Amino acid sequence: MNAVAFRTSSLSFDMRTAVVGATAVVALLGALMLRVFQPESLWPCVFHAVTGLHCPGCGLTRMLHALVHGDVARAWSMNPLAMVALPLLAAMLAQWWLARPLLPAWLDRYAHDGRVWIVALIAFGALRNLPMFAWMAPG
Repeated sequence: MNAVAFRTSSLSFDMRTAVVGATAVVALLGALMLRVFQPESLWPCVFHAVTGLHCPGCGLTRMLHALVHGDVARAWSMNPLAMVALPLLAAMLAQWWLARPLLPAWLDRYAHDGRVWIVALIAFGALRNLPMFAWMAPG
């Protein structure tokens, strides 16, 4: 049985719909902002500016900018972890909203385990700074 069956929210469907609706509005406003502005005119990565290293989020704004403009290959080159995580997070949100399983049970179990996300972020952040994994660095 899928893990969603055990995590039924105490929020009513109307409240979950409001949360999903607000999330959609924020996402659409962000997409509109990225259609209008170039990522370079927004904010730089402070971690990269201070250390010279790429954090797990480096390239995220440029990745989203490329996605909004339909350039999937460039988006992948900016932040491959986020390219994998975004559809997964969207499916998790839809699954929570509908209160029914959408993901396979094995994937749902790992997707809802915070330890998996922490390990993935730390490993991705470390690996993308190594020369043999330079393809993970934004650019």
